[in-house]
Amino acid sequence: MDHAGEELLITGAWLLGLGTLSAAIGQTHATVTRTKKGKELVLKGNGIEALGNSLQAVGRSKDPNPASAESTYYYIMGCWIEAAGNTTNSVGIHVELNESEEDGWRIDALGSSVQGLGAAFEAVGASLAADTPARELDMTGNSLVSLGSIVEAIGTVFLLQELEEAGEHILMIGSWIQVIGAFILIRAFSMEAENEEDGERRTFSFYNRGR
Repeated sequence: MDHAGEELLITGAWLLGLGTLSAAIGQTHATVTRTKKGKELVLKGNGIEALGNSLQAVGRSKDPNPASAESTYYYIMGCWIEAAGNTTNSVGIHVELNESEEDGWRIDALGSSVQGLGAAFEAVGASLAADTPARELDMTGNSLVSLGSIVEAIGTVFLLQELEEAGEHILMIGSWIQVIGAFILIRAFSMEAENEEDGERRTFSFYNRGR
């Protein structure tokens, strides 16, 4: 992968981490206070996550290695699906806050489900990638983001069933699972970049010795 692609992946990962953290803090505030306070932060967090996913999709598209084509396909598809899910979440929360609470919850449940599917595709992409020290972290991080998203979708279903207290607590749990997954991904992408830089330095050193 070229340098620009690596930069986009790492930037996207940090945005994903920032977005999930913002959403988790907002959801925790809403759960603890039992009010809509904090939901604006959840809305903004999902928007930041969508931007991070989009940057990662573009970064993945810059991988010219034919050997990783199948893995890259799953990564790119997963990133765009996840971005769509996060965007849908933002729309759902906006509707919840400004129009119809129930309609917003339905849209939010759909968005979380789509986000979970996208992260699952990324986990598959990681499983097909070359065996590196970052691979296991990549798989684990995306799996946790997927799990957290599905837990959030379940929480929203509880809200629709008029089990609001339980639903809000499930949403909070799901949001923090995503935070853990996102920060594992930051570490994975950082390790991947460090390994590639080490490989380039070793190649350069070997070439110079050969001369």
